[in-house]
Amino acid sequence: MAKIERKRADGGIDLGEMDSGLVPGPVEYAILTPDSLNPEDRPILLWLHGGGGSRSFLESCRPQFVECWADKSLPAMLVATPSAGWSYYLDRHDGAERWESFLLNEFIPHVRAQTGSTSGPIYIGGISVGALGALRMAFKYPQLFDGVVALQPTLEAALRWDRVPERDKVLLPTSLRRRLFGQPLDHSFWKVNHPTAIAVANSTAIAAQDLAIYIECGDDDRTNAQYGAELLHRCLFDVGITHEYRLTQGANHVGPSVGPRVAAGLRYLGRTLWKTYNPDVAIDDMVAVSNFETRIRRLEENSGYRSTARIAGPDCELTVHVQGEGKPVVMLPSLGRSATDFAALAGELADAGFQALAVEPRGLHGSSSALADITLEDLADDVAQVIRRLADEPASILGHDFGGHVARTVASRYPSLVRNNILLATPGPELPRPEPAIAHRRVFVPELTMEEHLEAVSVAFFAEGNDPVAWVDGWHPLLATAQMEAQQRTPTPVWASGGTADTLIVRPARDRLVSSESTRLLANELGGKVSIVEIPGAGHALLPEQPRAVAVTVLTWLRRQG
Repeated sequence: MAKIERKRADGGIDLGEMDSGLVPGPVEYAILTPDSLNPEDRPILLWLHGGGGSRSFLESCRPQFVECWADKSLPAMLVATPSAGWSYYLDRHDGAERWESFLLNEFIPHVRAQTGSTSGPIYIGGISVGALGALRMAFKYPQLFDGVVALQPTLEAALRWDRVPERDKVLLPTSLRRRLFGQPLDHSFWKVNHPTAIAVANSTAIAAQDLAIYIECGDDDRTNAQYGAELLHRCLFDVGITHEYRLTQGANHVGPSVGPRVAAGLRYLGRTLWKTYNPDVAIDDMVAVSNFETRIRRLEENSGYRSTARIAGPDCELTVHVQGEGKPVVMLPSLGRSATDFAALAGELADAGFQALAVEPRGLHGSSSALADITLEDLADDVAQVIRRLADEPASILGHDFGGHVARTVASRYPSLVRNNILLATPGPELPRPEPAIAHRRVFVPELTMEEHLEAVSVAFFAEGNDPVAWVDGWHPLLATAQMEAQQRTPTPVWASGGTADTLIVRPARDRLVSSESTRLLANELGGKVSIVEIPGAGHALLPEQPRAVAVTVLTWLRRQG
């Protein structure tokens, strides 16, 4: 670090420069350090200036950082700003300048090395073009960042260049556009670098990493940035990616509103850093939240938004939990488990405008216990009857584990009733390794102690580090036995193809029971178009491990299906 000057007030600014083979250099930069900084695990914020700016942007924002540090709404952190001019923080189309690669692969490691913050969390943010670059990098590489703060990002309000309004093209002069995206403009290259398109394409990874996202714009922004910001907000909202979005009334791209808006974004960052700062929630607060949730559920039931239906199947009665309205999604639980596993996902689907129909399997929660000598065809007949009675149109069938086998059978036997299939952690033809297979069988052994049972659940169903207590109960051995025998009685050709329905396979990345090869073989068996999405940080249980990522994946795919 070539230290040129150090300014000391409530926060000191170090000025330096570094050489790189990726971008023209030397690159000047500034690092802001608060006096009260804890030297261990220091958070770092990569704070990016707008188009044509420089490291002096950090000095102009120093009052907002000092203000937030003083009122303790933002914890002490290192803030680094490189001078990047009109680079758009982009790896250019012609490869002549690679600013994104420079920032990620050289600048951040350099800041860590120079400041001694070797393991602290990394955040990224900025204003205008800096916000655009921050969103692009955060959405491309959510595993690298803990959060992003984007103030008035200069986003085009379209996901294809040929649909970008002329209003938005004013933001990017023709000469600069040619340098960045090629001449003629490379439409594919432009799209893979558009933050909104990246967010839609990479929604599962963004949700799985629980990336903190703050987007803000003025409604009187003379660069018209508010339209692109609104599109990004709507796309994130529609697929269920949590974020905070603010449209500030009367605010322009410049002017007196900018300082307070910067401070508001920093305070959001402080809330995400301190979201676990108060783990000792008062019992009274917990009771109040619980009572509120109970009241809301009662109102949903009274209004008909949530209900429990009893359906007469071909040779039994079935209990179906119904929530929401819209295109129907029928949900079928895992081996020996109840439809209550889908409670969180059903709520997400209902909130997004779908009707969630969670079917209790035979033998549980009011569904009759006609389990003797059943086949997958019998269970598919049950689902077909649910669709006929409760849905006004063909349904999406979502099955977890064994429920995926039933879903495939329904699609094979009743193609006119099935819009598409969604298979969560569904086994393919390849057998699992011995250790998780044995643990899977032990889960259903009632003689195990609580410790032995939890160990079996952990080994078979949960990725290392995830808490198996979420599934400490809810296991039904007699039902599991009947379901396994039903599969054995059913010839594979009857159900394996899943008919001609398009299918989404959601594979937990750390699934011990279903290997990636087994998933590949499963995809080859299916008759329609198949998409495979891998959920990081999840084992075979999946639903309690990565509920948000599962919901975002399912919603994104369903919306693409139309």
